[in-house]
Amino acid sequence: MAPQNHAAGHAERRAETVVCLSKLPPFHPAALKLLNIATDSGAAMDDFEKIFRADPALTADLLLVANSALFGNRAKIGAIRHALAHLGLDCVRSLASTIALSFFVRNQPRTAFVRHIWAHSIATAAISEAMGDLYGAKDLYTAGLVHDLGRLGLLLTLGPSYEKWVTAEVPDINAANRLERARFGMNHSEAGALVGHKWGFPVMLRSCMIAHHELESGPPGDPLSLVQLACRMAAAIGYPEVHQDPAPFPELPAKACESKQLSPERIREKINAQIEVIGQ
Repeated sequence: MAPQNHAAGHAERRAETVVCLSKLPPFHPAALKLLNIATDSGAAMDDFEKIFRADPALTADLLLVANSALFGNRAKIGAIRHALAHLGLDCVRSLASTIALSFFVRNQPRTAFVRHIWAHSIATAAISEAMGDLYGAKDLYTAGLVHDLGRLGLLLTLGPSYEKWVTAEVPDINAANRLERARFGMNHSEAGALVGHKWGFPVMLRSCMIAHHELESGPPGDPLSLVQLACRMAAAIGYPEVHQDPAPFPELPAKACESKQLSPERIREKINAQIEVIGQ
């Protein structure tokens, strides 16, 4: 194929994918409001409570998860104010984002591929959160959870056509990205940039969606670098995005190597507990 014809074909496929992604339904409005509130502001507690009071369904789902074995609470959490005070605003926001995102997953056929990408998202979120606790970086659970949202967006809008192309076994994630770009005019990271913009996500979350396959982009403790590392760790311990050859466990910073919370065994326990409660 002549270079100009190849470029024209690529542009046409990309334009078709952009149109498909533009038809995605909006993200949960209450969860989106929570994402855009600074939890360290003096009014954050009242703002959070006001949002939940206006959305009884989200409140009911949140209280259900808050009272699950995932948190091991001895006393029942029966009100949103109690949940906010007991769990903390960052945790509540992460749970609300998970519940909102799981709505899209639950409304898909329960194929192995859907379970696969959801498990990778939960795994990356759990590892990102542990990394964030270690380095004092906030909101990394949500950043890890949505980092692969472009893949979910492509699945929701392209359906079986996308699933067919990405369930083939590939040597590594770079090969999978090339396959996506060749077939759809963009890979899932580029799709994530469009979905994040459409849904009005904060800039930090969008940067993790766009750049999660790049090598660590900053010093140890930089939020984007931690999510990038968490994505690779998730793949290495058995939660890859695609069917690929086993990925090597990435080299960790010394501080992370010393953390018992980041041992593969402890991380797997945490991931499996979250998948069991939040599920798919």
